[in-house]
Amino acid sequence: MKAIRRTLLLVGAALLALSPAAVATAAPIANVGGGSGIVIDGRALCTMTTVGNDRAGRLVGLTAGHCGNLGSAVSLERNARAGVIGRIVTKSKNWDVAVVRLDTSRVRGVRNVGKAHIGGVGTYPQPFANVCKSGRTTGFSCGPTLAIEGASTINYVCSARGDSGGPIISRGRVVGMLNGSLRLAGPGTSVECIDPAFPVYTPMVATKMTDIVRVLNATPTAIGSGFRTL
Repeated sequence: MKAIRRTLLLVGAALLALSPAAVATAAPIANVGGGSGIVIDGRALCTMTTVGNDRAGRLVGLTAGHCGNLGSAVSLERNARAGVIGRIVTKSKNWDVAVVRLDTSRVRGVRNVGKAHIGGVGTYPQPFANVCKSGRTTGFSCGPTLAIEGASTINYVCSARGDSGGPIISRGRVVGMLNGSLRLAGPGTSVECIDPAFPVYTPMVATKMTDIVRVLNATPTAIGSGFRTL
């Protein structure tokens, strides 16, 4: 009889370990990649440029610097259950770039988010070639590059608030980061894109990804230095 009770107790303990309540205590795992909508400090909406590893092997993501400050908490717009998935740990003083150190107990990096596929860092194409962008506000859309001035590019591609940080993609590689819209004559003069199908909007401004990587590598000890995509 004692042996039977002992067996029943062991079986009960095993079933309890497999119960939904026990499983629910584990931190949720979510996907994050280039084109994921992110929330900074519970307020600002932006887009992740891309996700990868730095020279120390840490999982990091990139976004626009104006999206938040050092220490700002980052969460996923479409997966609030994941909680705070990382924090901004590196921010350039002169470039609109920020590095998010990601919590691997909460998220895993991916190459594909919707129509956006990122298989490495590429060189920005020459003017009049098409590029595509992925943003949490206006989605995935493409259009021609109009001009390249140093590290900055001007592109006739749909964008609006919340798309900041979105990846600029050419031939399956991330070639730039979306930073905003071109201001034609001062503040308040840009026209946000309502829908890619309605082609009346201010051109989009982006920074070349090769220059972003160069800036990150300029400080070898900083988190994000040596960045490479997944």
